[in-house]
Amino acid sequence: MNNIIFNLGQGGLGRPLPGEDYISGLIFYTNGRLPSGFSSSARIKNVLSVADAEALGITADYSDETKATGTFLVTTAGTNGDTVELKVLEPFGVTVSLGVYTNTASATTAALVATAIGAVINAGTNTHGYTASVNSATVTITARAGLGIFLNSGTPLSAVYSSGATLAGTITQFSGGVASKFAVWHYHISEYFRLQPQGNLYVGIFAVPGSYTFTEITTVQSYANGKIRQIGIFKDSAAFASGDITAIHNVCAANVAAHKELVALYGADLSGTSDISTLADLSQLTANLCSAVIGQDGANLGAFLFYTTGKSVTVLGAALGAVAKANVANSIAWVDKFNISNGSEDDVLAFANGVLFTHSSVTDSLLTALQNKRYIFLRKFVGKAGSYFNEECASIALTSDYAYISSNRTIQKATRGIYANVIGALNSPIQLNSDGTLSDEAVAYFSGLAQSPLDGMVRNSELSGYAVNVNTAQNVLQTGILTINVTLVPIGTARNIVVNIGFNVKI
Repeated sequence: MNNIIFNLGQGGLGRPLPGEDYISGLIFYTNGRLPSGFSSSARIKNVLSVADAEALGITADYSDETKATGTFLVTTAGTNGDTVELKVLEPFGVTVSLGVYTNTASATTAALVATAIGAVINAGTNTHGYTASVNSATVTITARAGLGIFLNSGTPLSAVYSSGATLAGTITQFSGGVASKFAVWHYHISEYFRLQPQGNLYVGIFAVPGSYTFTEITTVQSYANGKIRQIGIFKDSAAFASGDITAIHNVCAANVAAHKELVALYGADLSGTSDISTLADLSQLTANLCSAVIGQDGANLGAFLFYTTGKSVTVLGAALGAVAKANVANSIAWVDKFNISNGSEDDVLAFANGVLFTHSSVTDSLLTALQNKRYIFLRKFVGKAGSYFNEECASIALTSDYAYISSNRTIQKATRGIYANVIGALNSPIQLNSDGTLSDEAVAYFSGLAQSPLDGMVRNSELSGYAVNVNTAQNVLQTGILTINVTLVPIGTARNIVVNIGFNVKI
């Protein structure tokens, strides 16, 4: 029956989520122009939505781009009825017509023809986005917004003449295009909030360093008063380097030691890596606090930005959003919960070097090898719509207790909660028995301090169980040290499911 249907939205009010597990950070680098809401003395901002980021000047309007220009020099005016159509080859093989000019009897000079061609191009600006200016017989064509460096190489500008035409011209291909950084930053922020609409994101934009030490992680974490639980680092000004992962881990570890626990996701430029199989084996590292994201959209906005910037874009923003949305004990590769595609973005899969998964070089054995090397990318399942993360790998051996993002987030939440409860007891008196052992009251008191936050994690399905033990025989009087032993039983993850099936004559 005909009716009026209401679809109720969610997240528009920005009501805060319980806890702080969703609080995130995202770091970008540039030596160029900063968005309007940032400055050299105010490089970090807290945003709660894409609209907040846009209000700070991080927009997708390509306002920080330098548009490429090319020219068409009319060398022969031609005769009445001659036509010429200028065309531009854009990303994804799309050819755009700038309009067809038909010569008239009054256009007797090259300059007059050039003026008319420029007018044709400008008449179609609202359709194709290109503009033209004319100087004598030269038509200078300015690319539409968003194409960045794409038109700088190859021969994207062409001219098609009518049969027998004597009208002629010389093309100078496009050059001078400089891509927008704001659009890429906007993409990652949008993807973060697409996956976690109620996210809380601290965005830091820093100058490109002479060498990357990633101390900016601490700067952003300190700005957020230690509340950031996961942080993304987008490095597009230099190539991917496994040494970066160790450096990032070390900075995160220093923050953990300072009771400002967090994990990091790393996305860097792989555009110069033609063979993705040559990437370093991250399982040989001991950098469990950092994970490398090498997946990328293959046919939508992410791919467009890859072509127009000439740099890897990655799915860093989406991965960060998925981590921020996940229960600390859950994998972002959980199929029923984390479909990363919205039907267009991330629906066609690629690596961050632009190689599509449909390429003959992308085999099951390659994907397995990359997962064994502890990389994060997207994958498909037969008969299941959508795109999903292959794993939640950390940059450490699979045999480590901390081989997964969820393992690190879980232990960090436990230590954070215990710290918050125990810190008040620092330097407190401890009642002893006459033989120097800890009294039952002291054991109960300190055990209870550690148990309280862990009880909450069990209730929230973040732990399967735990045990807290305080050894009564420890010599606190001599050492001044009270030791609380905590053992955690984590939530399991069905990383592989084996189904034994066969025929029999009866059940």
